[in-house]
Amino acid sequence: MNLISNFIEESEAHVLENWLLSSSQISWQQEQFKIYGIKQLAPRKIAWCGDAGLNYRYTQLDHRTQGWPEPLGTLRDRLQNELGQPFNFLLMNKYVNGSQYMGWHRDDEAGCVGKIASLSVGAARRFAIDINSGSESGISRKSLDLGSGSLLFFDGRQRHCLRATKRSVGVRINLTFRNLAC
Repeated sequence: MNLISNFIEESEAHVLENWLLSSSQISWQQEQFKIYGIKQLAPRKIAWCGDAGLNYRYTQLDHRTQGWPEPLGTLRDRLQNELGQPFNFLLMNKYVNGSQYMGWHRDDEAGCVGKIASLSVGAARRFAIDINSGSESGISRKSLDLGSGSLLFFDGRQRHCLRATKRSVGVRINLTFRNLAC
């Protein structure tokens, strides 16, 4: 796991956040999925893009791609150059306030290879991740406050979450760049 607190400057993060919230090229959706046979609305909105013709399937839902809108293609290229890993898919999560969250999960769907580059823009939120400590005690849990412009590069197979908070927080958008084996 590698955290770069100011991967992009605050001003650049602000411009990107405004574009993501206002662009007609980004289609935010609130998905519905089943947990233990009960239909539930996701406690956040999502959008996605990637190399044309890909399909990222999770929670029994398909996420088909038609290409990279600017400035996301440029950002993807920058991440590939700096991290030395290809990315062909981007899943974006939008949390409008502290009550919206992502529960504990692993990004270990079939076809996901390499690490995830997770870029945050907007309000700072607390991210938690389980770390294999390599000792007899096994797993330890680490919490990180991810501010606007921060980049977390990590193995998505590690359990992680974005916790809900009662603190008053603004909109946060998380961009998770992934590589799908075709």
